[in-house]
Amino acid sequence: MCRFAPIGTPVIQLTLVGSGEPLLRMEKRLHCAATGAGMALELSVCRDAEMLGIPMQQTPAVLLAGRVVLTGLQRTEAIEAWLRETFHTDKQ
Repeated sequence: MCRFAPIGTPVIQLTLVGSGEPLLRMEKRLHCAATGAGMALELSVCRDAEMLGIPMQQTPAVLLAGRVVLTGLQRTEAIEAWLRETFHTDKQ
């Protein structure tokens, strides 16, 4: 179980694309990873991968500023490491 990010933490905006159980699992992992990295997450969800030109076999997919940055069901630790690297947070 992950915790909520404290008030005043940096907020990042991502889009999650996919459907079904993988989408739900990835959503939870994204929130937990963001909290672990000391960030709050503003997540929009799109269930129509085809509309965005993303093959279903690449979902769930995570988009940052409209670009696919993660595909498939990633581990929480890997997502947290990606967030730290991408957004340069030092919180351990």
